[in-house]
Amino acid sequence: MGIKELRAKALRKAKEKVSEEKFKRDHLVIQAVECIDELDEISNLMTERVRNWYALHYPELMKLVRNTESYLAIIKEIKSRKMMLEDKLEQFIGPEQAKKIASIATQTMGADLEDKDIHRVSKLADLALHARSEREELASYVDATMMELAPNMQSMVGGMLAARLMAKAGSLEKLALMPASTIQVLGAEKALFAHLKTGVPPPKHGVIFAYPSIQQAPKKKRGKVSRILANHLAIAARVDYFKGKLDPMLKIDLEDTVERALK
Repeated sequence: MGIKELRAKALRKAKEKVSEEKFKRDHLVIQAVECIDELDEISNLMTERVRNWYALHYPELMKLVRNTESYLAIIKEIKSRKMMLEDKLEQFIGPEQAKKIASIATQTMGADLEDKDIHRVSKLADLALHARSEREELASYVDATMMELAPNMQSMVGGMLAARLMAKAGSLEKLALMPASTIQVLGAEKALFAHLKTGVPPPKHGVIFAYPSIQQAPKKKRGKVSRILANHLAIAARVDYFKGKLDPMLKIDLEDTVERALK
């Protein structure tokens, strides 16, 4: 085989390797997680804009309706405060609250807006709701996909948290090769850098703080629970990457160890 043939064969192998790497499913999940974060930011910005915009017409409504989705749905469907009648409002909120909103709508100090103005803010409320809905669908997709890719991590901490750890690491393979001490502070890189640079106390946890047992633990025990979780996640990630089969005992052992640590 000549040099040209060897070179062509090497290029084919390299392309196959790159193609295989590109379409690993963990990379798809990472893209989905990043999209979820972007949708959160977008929907929050749009919701804040709707609140500020609609407050010109009915300022009291944002205090009367605390639930964001109900607030957006009322503006999307009912639009004008003049149309906020009890029977229409009750499909979004309770009867007592509906009665109060309908009553205050007739006394509000907000400005009268033309239909075309209200239509625009109503459309924005629709977009904000759509972004929130897409976010939930993506979260379900991530959870289901993580059950295939990393069943032990998914079982242990849930699909979203497992996927965030994988995204921070860069891939399931990289996460599986990380020591537990690194997994513990994934997502807290700025705090870790500040510790190394200035000597401030090191971070006790990164994104794993979303794990309920860490949040609910007494402050002085959060570091201990974080270490326990990181140790178990390191094992789960390796089992997921090298074996790919669910081992129910990993989650049971984690919960037992955390329970003992909190006593």
